Amino acid sequence: MTAASMQRQAQQLTRGLAAQLSGRRERGADRKVRRNSYDVDDRRAQVFRPIGDGSAEDALGVIDSLVRVVSDWDDEERRTGGTRPLGLHGIRVLETLLGRRGTIGIDFRSGRIEPAIDTIARVARLSRTTVIRALAKLKALKILDWVRRTQKTDRGGLFAPQREQVSNAYFLTPEGLPKRVAQRLRDLIAKRRRQRANRTTTVTEAKAPAPQPMNAEMVDALARLGAGIAARDAGQSASPPYGQYQSSGVKG
Repeated sequence: MTAASMQRQAQQLTRGLAAQLSGRRERGADRKVRRNSYDVDDRRAQVFRPIGDGSAEDALGVIDSLVRVVSDWDDEERRTGGTRPLGLHGIRVLETLLGRRGTIGIDFRSGRIEPAIDTIARVARLSRTTVIRALAKLKALKILDWVRRTQKTDRGGLFAPQREQVSNAYFLTPEGLPKRVAQRLRDLIAKRRRQRANRTTTVTEAKAPAPQPMNAEMVDALARLGAGIAARDAGQSASPPYGQYQSSGVKG
């Protein structure tokens, strides 16, 4: 161990003791961990929620509706002479984060969205700085939010980092959108669900087995069988010819 490293450890120990004595919180060896971060197993980090009803078809409908409504809102603000609230890079990051651009996967049933920022940047083909700015806009516009997370390390030693930063946990917050935009989103989701229900009904009806026509031989056989039954019934109900009754032997 060099003299410089020994001096750094002594300084860390001194700061830690001073913090304990003064009642201040000391971050110690985990200086690279961001503030307001929670352990991945902490209940405050459990922010994932199902997208739609959790099925792939409904979740993709919700995601596509959100992207479309936000894009229309962005274009509308630009057409009316204002600035784009999100911008093209923001739309691209949203599409990438939700799996509609590139290869980032999402668990629709749990709503688990947790790609690293570097992964988003690589898939979206944007710089890390651009992605961070776009995420900040998405959060400011109440489109999504996230929680910073950490996890324990397996490093030993008094001064070794005991925690490390991991990817954020992202979740959608469309209820925070402006009222007219949020209503447009609800209407579009409802419309997509009605269309899907109608398609399902049509497919079910189309799959119903149609009655199979009988061939000529079967029709002829059934006709002969019916004729035979009718003839038998007619013979049983008809009276026998005169003279065929036996004499009763009773004289009148």
